[in-house]
Amino acid sequence: MSTRRLQKASIDELVQWYAESSVAYGHALDVSDSRSANRASDKIVGAYRELRSRGAASQLLPLLKSDNETVRTHVAAHALEFAPEHGEPVLLWIAKRPGFNGLHAEYVLKAWREGTLKFP
Repeated sequence: MSTRRLQKASIDELVQWYAESSVAYGHALDVSDSRSANRASDKIVGAYRELRSRGAASQLLPLLKSDNETVRTHVAAHALEFAPEHGEPVLLWIAKRPGFNGLHAEYVLKAWREGTLKFP
């Protein structure tokens, strides 16, 4: 997704793209399609950066209640930057679950607590 398109998008569109890309990322991992997972990850990061640059990253917080665990994992990890009180409990719960999201949540929390987590 081009920088120009991200800059022209509304906040609602950015949140929608973030969520859709998170779902696509999870599906790509499920079928071991790293190329598609990387493309989806780039879209997630692009949408997050644009939301953050507008001071609107908090618009992602409602997605913490998404039915999709991958969406919740991405939002919770990003929320550690601007609303850790919302992101940390979600990551703690997901970290106890089996699978990729649980492992991802565990490592995000570890890096955050050690002060080595880098946000895009």
